[in-house]
Amino acid sequence: MSDLRSSERDLFLVRGQVLPRLRRLFLDWVPALALGVSVGLALLLPRLPGAVLPIREAAGVGVTFASIAMGACIAATVLAVGLPSPERLRRWANLRGSTPGKSALSDLVFVLVWASLAQTALIATSVLAMAFGNDLPLAPTGMSIFHAFGLWLGLFVFFYALFELVVVVQTLSQMAVMVIAEEQQLPSGDSAATDE
Repeated sequence: MSDLRSSERDLFLVRGQVLPRLRRLFLDWVPALALGVSVGLALLLPRLPGAVLPIREAAGVGVTFASIAMGACIAATVLAVGLPSPERLRRWANLRGSTPGKSALSDLVFVLVWASLAQTALIATSVLAMAFGNDLPLAPTGMSIFHAFGLWLGLFVFFYALFELVVVVQTLSQMAVMVIAEEQQLPSGDSAATDE
């Protein structure tokens, strides 16, 4: 009965997927590195040639990047769930994941979904930047505290989304390593039979 309740809770994105992983999300290298790079670049940008770039152009780059990255994440999610054989999916669904009470398959899908959500946040941030900044320069000298905060926030969301994409690539590489290891353990004639 508790397995059924756990499965029902897992259907909810925040309560079932994000909250059990929240500590790991905050303690991961991605937010720390995004914070460091965004603070450094926000402080340095007023001295760089890109400081005069209109906000709408920088935000357009963010929307374009996030749209392409989100498409890649969604395609990877579909492939991760639809491509492996039922036997392999069953093994991954029963293999203990890095989060207590979650499977390796659940962790894989969560990484891809979380990266998609990071791209969604980047699109929303870019649209807001276009609405509020439009033709204003990205980092003018003597900018207001609100402008400086918006610059830092936009850079943080961009680098967070970028580094989450690196995590996706790393996770897909680990998935490929698992597939190769499983295939190498099978007798030579069993591979084709397993995937049918």
